[in-house]
Order: sequence, then C-alpha cells, then structure tokens
Amino acid sequence: MELEKILKEQGYTAEQIKAILDAMAAGKLYVSSVEKPEDTIRQLQEAKAKLEQENAQLQKETAAKGAGKEETAAEIRQLQETVKKAQLNLQLVKALTKEGAADVDYMVYQAERSGRMKNVKLEDDGSVSGMDVLVEGLKKDFSAQFGTGKDNAQGLIRTGLKKLEEQAAADDTPQTLEEAIAQKLSEEEA
Repeated sequence: MELEKILKEQGYTAEQIKAILDAMAAGKLYVSSVEKPEDTIRQLQEAKAKLEQENAQLQKETAAKGAGKEETAAEIRQLQETVKKAQLNLQLVKALTKEGAADVDYMVYQAERSGRMKNVKLEDDGSVSGMDVLVEGLKKDFSAQFGTGKDNAQGLIRTGLKKLEEQAAADDTPQTLEEAIAQKLSEEEA
C-alpha cells in the first residue's frame, strides 16, 4: 500500500500529505516495500560481486580457449606446410626418375641443400610450377648423375634398392651365423 493512501485513511488532508512527502524527500527519507532495505542492498551487492567473479573467470577461460585455437591453427599451418613439402618432393622424384637420374635421393638432397626447391611452387589446382627449371639445373650441374637412355635401359636404381637380377644372385649369402661358418669351412676345404 502506498504512503499517500495510508495517510489519507488516517485523516490527513491533501495539503498535509504533500507537505509530509516533500519533507521526506528533502530529508532523503524514502519509503520501500521491502521490510529491511539494508539487507536487500547487501544481498544485491554480494550477488553483484559473485557475478563479477564469474565474469572474470569466463573471460580467462575464453582467453585460454582463444590461445588454444591459435596454437591449433599454428599446428594446422605447420602440418599443411609439411604436406606441401612432401608433395613437392614427390613431384621432384617423379621428374628426376623420368629424366633418368641414377641416384634420385642424392638429387633431391642437392635440390634442397642448394635452395633450389624454394623456386618450385605448388599451385592451388595441384600443379607444380618451376619443376622443369629445377630438373634442368640439376642435370646441368650434376650431369654424371643423369645417364643416357642406353645406360638406363635396364631400369633405374635408387639408393638402397637393388635390381631384381642382383637380388637373385645374392640369395646364396648366409642368413645365420651357422650358415656363414658352414660356407666358410666348405670354401676352405675346396
């Protein structure tokens, strides 16, 4: 119930009620429907402090998640660069094999070591630009590594790989220590 109605029921006149309300406003005395406004104010201040703490915690978590996203994005970019480099190396191996390089691995090493791979670009459509120039430069600088068609008629040999004919001939090598000793003894007797 409002104060004006209460005063009116008590028999005060409209002028007296206005004078009382003006005096209360001048003295900064206010009427509230809350029984103990100080308790309500204290509860609201506590709730406000709690909400501010929760807000600060959420902002910290958001910042941490943002940093995690940046790290993840950096890792993704690094992985994309690794895949791109692998694709370029694969294209280089194909081109060197096609040109008849005797030691493809060594030529890839020389291309990376000399910095010539920086001029080779992987386009968005998957094509490679600059590979022809790179291979021609390697052929010019390492001409001994590139044989003629006649030299490579039986196929190319990559480092660490053997031709099938060489593997068949190497089958008589002993596989265990016992076989090696037995072979050594039979050679000495003969």
